[in-house]
Amino acid sequence: MYHHTVVDGVERAWLVDREAAAGAAAWVARAPEALEADLEGMAEYFPHWILAGNDGGRLARCSRCGALCVPTGGAMRCLQCAEEGRADGLLWLGHVPSLARPERPFAHRQQALQQAGFAQLSVGEVTYLLAPLTVLYPAEWPNVKPVVRYAGRWLDALGLPRSSAAHHLVQNGRACIFAWGQWRAMPIHAVLQQRVVNHIASLLKIAAGQRPGRAFIGRIH
Repeated sequence: MYHHTVVDGVERAWLVDREAAAGAAAWVARAPEALEADLEGMAEYFPHWILAGNDGGRLARCSRCGALCVPTGGAMRCLQCAEEGRADGLLWLGHVPSLARPERPFAHRQQALQQAGFAQLSVGEVTYLLAPLTVLYPAEWPNVKPVVRYAGRWLDALGLPRSSAAHHLVQNGRACIFAWGQWRAMPIHAVLQQRVVNHIASLLKIAAGQRPGRAFIGRIH
């Protein structure tokens, strides 16, 4: 399974190394079928997402050049210089597209996103915002739900709090997408499709002027 991205204007492609992934996350050796299901599902439904290292809840980065570290070539390696890095877990990194809201007040929020450097995609007359996310695997995966987190600056640009029970957000941008005891093992692509997509849509409604209680009505993500 190959992943690819652009680093400093140069396209990089690499083979995802299962053994290197297992070296960073013990659950991979215990449940290799869970990783395979995620690699296959993400390749089909979210092909631009990247499996990377997690270092203490943050993206694992190279101590020499600061680029991402990913499981490849027998270790967790830097995408830029191939230096071996450190990671104590795994996470997925990418964007989820969501339709920009049509309400007039949202135009200011959309402009703020552009000014902050966040990408959007236009198809004809339709504009999609690209919500930047990380999905962290817990040590007990797949028995425990993943940690889905928005980029804090993306929430800031939309005028949304990073932590608010009313907004289903806790701990600096972490999305509350499962009620207590609701988690049932599912692959990462299903988490994004079934939970995260709706959560983003509700946040954009709030950014367009709706009250949180109305934007999230009837939904436990």
